[in-house]
Amino acid sequence: MIPLHERQGFTLIEVIVVLSIVMIMTAAVVPMYQGSVAWARRDRATRDVVSRLKYAQERAITDAAEHRFYLDDDSGTYWLVREGEENDGKRVFEELDDAGATRARLPEQMKFEKPKASLDRELDAHYVAFYPGGACDYATITIAIDDRTSTKIRTEGRLGQMKVETD
Repeated sequence: MIPLHERQGFTLIEVIVVLSIVMIMTAAVVPMYQGSVAWARRDRATRDVVSRLKYAQERAITDAAEHRFYLDDDSGTYWLVREGEENDGKRVFEELDDAGATRARLPEQMKFEKPKASLDRELDAHYVAFYPGGACDYATITIAIDDRTSTKIRTEGRLGQMKVETD
């Protein structure tokens, strides 16, 4: 029989100490991970909105027709439309159906704050217009996350420039 002091293994105290250290480290890391996930979602949503704005601008120049980036701040959806054929003297816009223009929605914990952009009363949605010469409307689109942080996307008229600012 092996004497008690020569046995191999861990005592209950050693196991409890190690588990306590692991729990403390986990408790410290989880909030940092959650914060980085939220940041990544905001970054991805912002990049998607900006890329669609730029796509609308490029298409307006290429197609020599006005394009609009629409957004519904109530539902968090956004989409692109193109100026189509006139119908009884009235301008008509039709939704684009190509891969870069399908309807999209912000992630659940994000929302559009009321944008500073033109309002289409028929659709009850705001829009930023892009023109064949490369210019666009002046507008500010704000994406908020749980009312704590936000990102502002500004379109700046004549040259169709865009700026992104994060709070």
